Amino acid sequence: MAIRRALFQVIILSSALMCVLYQKHQVQGKSLDKYILDAAPRADMFNFFHVMPEGEVMVMTELDLLLTLNQYKQMYTTGKRTKRKALRDKTALWENCVVFYEITDTIRQADVRIIGEAIGEWEKYTCLRFIKSATSPRRIQFKDGMACYSRLGMQATPQPIILGSACMIPGVVVHEIGHAIGWIHEHMRPDRDEHIRVNFENIQNSSWHQFRKYNESSINTFGVPYDYLSIMHYGSDSYPGSMTTLDPEYQHRIGQRHGFSFKDIKLANVMYSCAVFMGCVQRECPRDGFLFYREFKGRPRCQCWCDSSDVHDPLIPCDTVDGSPVTPSPRPALPPEKLIPCQDIREDCRSMKAAGQCMTHLEMMMDKCAATCEFCGKGKGVCMDYQVGCATMAAGGLCEDIVFKWFMQLNCRASCGLCPGAVDQCSIHQELLGTGRQG
Repeated sequence: MAIRRALFQVIILSSALMCVLYQKHQVQGKSLDKYILDAAPRADMFNFFHVMPEGEVMVMTELDLLLTLNQYKQMYTTGKRTKRKALRDKTALWENCVVFYEITDTIRQADVRIIGEAIGEWEKYTCLRFIKSATSPRRIQFKDGMACYSRLGMQATPQPIILGSACMIPGVVVHEIGHAIGWIHEHMRPDRDEHIRVNFENIQNSSWHQFRKYNESSINTFGVPYDYLSIMHYGSDSYPGSMTTLDPEYQHRIGQRHGFSFKDIKLANVMYSCAVFMGCVQRECPRDGFLFYREFKGRPRCQCWCDSSDVHDPLIPCDTVDGSPVTPSPRPALPPEKLIPCQDIREDCRSMKAAGQCMTHLEMMMDKCAATCEFCGKGKGVCMDYQVGCATMAAGGLCEDIVFKWFMQLNCRASCGLCPGAVDQCSIHQELLGTGRQG
């Protein structure tokens, strides 16, 4: 009897272990953008306009980038400006390659180690030094929170990197630090259409702004080519079917969160002039390599390093790479655009519906939980506001603002006076929810 009980316990434990391993495998399969989307327990964290506690209006764009209205305008204003891929503006780069940071008491001790691991990756591959400080006016503040986001570039005052529990993996933290040191998302580069196709037909109109590429006049690539494997590149998990890579080999590799790619490392070193800053004698490197200022893998400092094509071990000495030219293979024909059926993009839509949000947060749920709320195929001719704050922003003149006009005409038609007649909220609810429907 005792033996039978022991065997039963072993079977139960083994089953539990297999379940945990399966769940872990499933979680590891998520792309970086899905971690960020799932980190926010409330979908309204992704509203475009946010009024901050101090009263300033800011925008949350691309799921995890918190910008001032002026910053957003600068990224989309046409004309002759200092180019940046990352902000090249001297006031946005961290001075003397020193990044001050503070891990606040809101972060659990177990997560302090994860943040430290992410910082360690930045210090391993770049000349940036991260120094703890609770007093420097310009410092990153790592905080626990209800989402996962960062500011862009160095700010004049303490700037938060908010990390919800779903974001507490090193690759996602590396990504958020990337924004703080001045990096934009790779798939928002002005040359992205040469590398990916954004399938706007699979994206709700109210979320098109999440994929509005930056103007060429506001972005500098620093000579680093487009990078499918960048830690700053999203996948298509958060908006299924939203992006198709023109090179099919990378369709299921975009959105990786394992760590830096070679081009990420090169970009950081070139952007912060690491080789010059650390005293290396400038010289050209073969095969698109770069001059790495530090000793690495037993090699002396100031040597040329090239792309290993492995995100787990991205650098290889250039003098060990075959010098024969690489002949690019012809690119296969791009598959026809696949229309994705109407679906939810949040995992908690059922609980949100149970809380009545299909009715109380109609505009948000049309975007995030269309299937659960049974909105599929409905509301095509409805003229309404799709964002909280539309009326306030319209009163502030954004309907005619040269940069925000595009967004306002898509998302704030009622507040901008673009509806053909009076907006009847009851009719909108009847169209989408049906007479007498609840939740």
